[in-house]
Amino acid sequence: MILGAGTFQMPLINAAKKHGLQVICVTPDGDYPGIKAADKVLFHDARDAEFVLEAARREQIDGIISDQAEIFVRPVAYVAEKLGLPGNGYETACLYTDKHLMRKRSKELGLATIESYVVREPDEAVRIFRSLNGTAIIKPVDNCSSRGISKIRSEAELMEKWDEAKQYSESGDIIVERFVEGPQFEVDSIAVNGHVRVLMYADLNEFSIPNVFSSASRLYPSEADPLTVERLLAYSNRINEGFGMKQGISHNEYIMDEKTGEIYLIEAALRGGGTYIASHIAKLETGLDTADFLVKTALGQLDDVPDFEMNKCHAGYACFYLPQGRIVSIAGLDKVEKLDYVVKTKFNDIKTGMMTHALEDKDQRCAVILHAGSRKEMIERIGEIRNIIDIQIETNEGLKGPIWE
Repeated sequence: MILGAGTFQMPLINAAKKHGLQVICVTPDGDYPGIKAADKVLFHDARDAEFVLEAARREQIDGIISDQAEIFVRPVAYVAEKLGLPGNGYETACLYTDKHLMRKRSKELGLATIESYVVREPDEAVRIFRSLNGTAIIKPVDNCSSRGISKIRSEAELMEKWDEAKQYSESGDIIVERFVEGPQFEVDSIAVNGHVRVLMYADLNEFSIPNVFSSASRLYPSEADPLTVERLLAYSNRINEGFGMKQGISHNEYIMDEKTGEIYLIEAALRGGGTYIASHIAKLETGLDTADFLVKTALGQLDDVPDFEMNKCHAGYACFYLPQGRIVSIAGLDKVEKLDYVVKTKFNDIKTGMMTHALEDKDQRCAVILHAGSRKEMIERIGEIRNIIDIQIETNEGLKGPIWE
């Protein structure tokens, strides 16, 4: 059983079918490619754990899985635990999907942790903001794709952004935490039977757009100094082991305080990274087919972490947003897709005449996944891609092109 039927679930569907398995997808109705690819489709909200559990019992499934989607982490773990199938525990899934629980467990593990508080009312948030004596971040406890996250510099700004954060919080809880500035990193790991091993690691380069917390590029492997990399990977292993990761993939993000050099967890995810990180970049970096790996772990077919080679090449993605307005011309997309170093693109089916919206979350990004022989060559190739793509958007401030930084 696979939760979701969108583009990011297609590698799992294809891998399962290669193994001769019957694939049952649980998904709302819609224009999802997995609906046609699956052997059977149950049209329902796949976040509904009780529905999925009953369907899994009825279908007598051998394994349940999803990837690159935060919203399915808990129901996958819930069903696996209830039916005694291979999987991560439900408590572990909750740790990886609740930002307050992440901070709490990190403290319990004795790890350096960003000063953070959970609140439900605006007056609580103001009191916490005052105690932090500086810039803060507010964000929903339990949402994804950077929705509802804001950088706060004043009480007035906090009140202005409160409703937006509340809107995206399923539980109604909001986190207020100290703002940390410094270089950001990603560490992806895999696990089998509780044996966790780092798969790859990257440097994150964030967009400079206010309150858009997403990466303009992710470049693998990180070029941080060896001591920083050693500290980063050790910290990440302690997070995954301390959170109870048993199997599958984790996708964790970290920041190093530029003032103190301390490394902190930003957030951990018990799934592969989106924007084709798990499905395409991991294979470039390590040779590991993560979809095949996830299917085998869901069926209990692996005894230990499979062999792979780290840092086989330099790889990553470059992303751009489109400013709000109407697209009047598009050029260069086909040419980029034909470049021999480009392995995948995500151009969101943009078309001339299409209206673009205000920037809200990571899902609006267009992306190009590429590889190279060195970091220098990666930067050069990203520059070439930026020069080739020519999209003109009619905005209230005149014609504008893609936003790359």
